Amino acid sequence: MNANPFPYVSSPNDSICNAIQALIENDTFELSDTNAGLCSYLFFDENALTYSLRADNQTLTLSHSFTSGKNKHRQQYGGGKNQPLPKACGLDKHPNWTIFDATAGIGRDAYVLASLGAQVTLCEQHPVLYALLVDALNRAALDEEVKAVVQRIQIIHGNSSDVLNAMPETTVKRPDVIYLDPMYPDRKKSAKIKKDMQILQYLVGHNTQDGLLFETAYATAINRVVVKRPKTAKSITSIKPSYNVSSENTRYDVYVL
Repeated sequence: MNANPFPYVSSPNDSICNAIQALIENDTFELSDTNAGLCSYLFFDENALTYSLRADNQTLTLSHSFTSGKNKHRQQYGGGKNQPLPKACGLDKHPNWTIFDATAGIGRDAYVLASLGAQVTLCEQHPVLYALLVDALNRAALDEEVKAVVQRIQIIHGNSSDVLNAMPETTVKRPDVIYLDPMYPDRKKSAKIKKDMQILQYLVGHNTQDGLLFETAYATAINRVVVKRPKTAKSITSIKPSYNVSSENTRYDVYVL
């Protein structure tokens, strides 16, 4: 993260941004902002790195944990290697396959795969999401119940296409599976979406380059590419998937190489 300031500050309003930056430089990491408009920053809340976003007269916060909430529940009660995601990634028959998650986000799917024994590499370009992932993994490494899981997770800060394209020129072994979870297109404002998804949509939005990332993944993976989609959504490529694995609301398009 040497190329990015930390904590990360983002705002279209320079006066707000400069005010927050001044507080950060004076070791003040929390700010009560009464001004209207958009403002975002990172701070520590109960020892967890937390992202705060003020927009549309509401404040949303996002922190991440691999030791509580959905991640812990899915690890304990997820159903093992026959659940749709690990099955699509081939872990039911190939437990030693390596997996490259090219759209890491906050790492929930990667954690499920690692909890089932897979070696998973996460790649995340956005500095805020990368910072939240690193912080969550560092805290999880101190937890005896999950530290063995997070030791199977590696995080790379960078553009996934660039990282994948560089693999043939390095000693890095190409992954058996490349997993893509493109951000779903923005929903209408009237729709109710979870706060963490609102923040993710603000930070990374819907990537119009999903097709190009798929092409890079398709040319790099050793055994398969897996793409997560809403169950009724179109594929992100004209290439027909080898088969699909579906759950109630989600479809995994599997491209066997």
